[in-house]
Amino acid sequence: MEHYLDNAATTAVLPCAREAAIAAMDNFGNPGSLHAIGTAARKVLDDSRKTVAAALSVKPACVTFTSGGSESTNTALRGAVHKNKHLGKHIVSTQIEHDATLNTLKALQSQGYEVTLVAPEMDGSVSAEAIRAALRPDTAVVSLMAVCNETGAVLPLREAKAAMQQICPKALLHVDAVQAFCKIDLPMDIVDLMSLSAHKLGGLKGSGALYVREGLHLQPLIYGGNQESGLRSGTEAMPQIAAFAAATEARMANFKEHTAKMAALRDKLMEKARELGCQINTPANCAPHIVNLSPCVGRSEVYIRVLSDQGIYVSGGSACSRGKKSHVLTAMRVSGKNADAALRVSLCPESTEEDVDAFLAALSAAKKMF
Repeated sequence: MEHYLDNAATTAVLPCAREAAIAAMDNFGNPGSLHAIGTAARKVLDDSRKTVAAALSVKPACVTFTSGGSESTNTALRGAVHKNKHLGKHIVSTQIEHDATLNTLKALQSQGYEVTLVAPEMDGSVSAEAIRAALRPDTAVVSLMAVCNETGAVLPLREAKAAMQQICPKALLHVDAVQAFCKIDLPMDIVDLMSLSAHKLGGLKGSGALYVREGLHLQPLIYGGNQESGLRSGTEAMPQIAAFAAATEARMANFKEHTAKMAALRDKLMEKARELGCQINTPANCAPHIVNLSPCVGRSEVYIRVLSDQGIYVSGGSACSRGKKSHVLTAMRVSGKNADAALRVSLCPESTEEDVDAFLAALSAAKKMF
């Protein structure tokens, strides 16, 4: 029996999402065409936008479909710095962001922007005080993830926005909500820009969205036929978009139940892992679906292979990218042996106690190899 516990990497496609994608492939019209087939595709596009917008409690016009979270983040950051270039060239983010953010910021640095990356605390949390200390009157953009993809840490978005209103009130706040959408409540009333991804919640890969606050207009990243209100040109990927909407609707319909279930499994996983002598690299204030732990001996890539041979699938905290050490655990100052052995276990609403028990039993046996 297989036990998939790598849902922060990607999720299984939900049956409703698969059905929506197939229907959109059968109804193959271009939503920009004026004939009947195109009009039918346009309705699916409009309905999908309404569904995602409803999950965020925003207007449909504020949702732009993209090819995923990375494109959404790139569009948001590049558009935001251009929009606020009159305020200054200072950007604030954190050291634990996803590479989509960090590598975009590196590119902007090469173009003359100054970037301040706030360090996390040793438990993986990011303090509101540290974010406040990084802000300046010439800060133009602040980019923060809602949930850390490696540790599950929840960042203090409201506190950060309050500090921004005092120090740099015209700065734009971008939130990477790829690991947060449909998993925790999101403070949409304070957000200017938000990035989403479909395949983290049961949709298809190659699909995402960017929320842009009403009245805010950005320079496009991709130019073309002015689809998506001109912000993201290119014929809309209707199967992916329809699947994204279907998955979103399914997840939000059972949001509280799913969140409680994952949180209970997360808590059990943490408790039993500690009993096995593991160090938990996930802070107390965390999302319901991600646990980062270290067996304290061995290397994560060995654990991953051993567990995989038994049909148990997790990812590494330090070796999750072909041996590349985790920049998140490095920023947290996790000791070398613990960073080298770190594992990320990530849940979804379909995860079960049997999945967690199987992982813990296999982990306990694998530790004895070292």
